Amino acid sequence: MIGVLIVTHGDFGKELLKSAELIIGKQNRTMTLGLFHGDSVDSLKDNISKAIDELNEGDGVLIFVDLYGGSPSNAAAMNLKKNIMDSKVECITGVNLPMILEALTMRASYTLSRLKEHCIEIGHLGIKDLYQQIYPTEESIKKVADGR
Repeated sequence: MIGVLIVTHGDFGKELLKSAELIIGKQNRTMTLGLFHGDSVDSLKDNISKAIDELNEGDGVLIFVDLYGGSPSNAAAMNLKKNIMDSKVECITGVNLPMILEALTMRASYTLSRLKEHCIEIGHLGIKDLYQQIYPTEESIKKVADGR
């Protein structure tokens, strides 16, 4: 089974995992790491490396980070470079709850690369204009009817 690691600024990742577990139940082979004021990126990089080793049972680890270009994604990138030859680590930026739910429920069924692509797709699909969903315009209704 693919391990899931969520690396974010502060407790965001910890709370995302708690929310996911509220919906689908307690999960194993998961871990969260947070970066707080005073923490170094090098220390986070080392903690990510240790987490990868702990979570990987042979199917790899999918890392989710909150912000592209932020310190958590930079620390994850350093680990991607280290593990690129093994193809045992993938990383997605811009984590959201739909992605985490999908990763946790589908990780036993997909390869690491397929799970990464699927979670990116689900992440995009989880972002909606709620008003447009509830009160669609005539134009959006016509687009659906026309298959667009």
